[in-house]
Amino acid sequence: MNDKKSSEKQLYYACCPYCKTILIQAQNGMDGYIKCLKCDNYIHIIIRNDTVTTKTKS
Repeated sequence: MNDKKSSEKQLYYACCPYCKTILIQAQNGMDGYIKCLKCDNYIHIIIRNDTVTTKTKS
């Protein structure tokens, strides 16, 4: 029997800190910018060491 859950990597969700819209589902190592389609803010998303950090683009 093939267990798919053991071979899949852990995925995390990043949400907009303003309007709480889900922006992306990604795994550890992500570091980038995404424009929220709902409120038009650019959000910097960092996923590292099982921690999701979101902040505004400076």
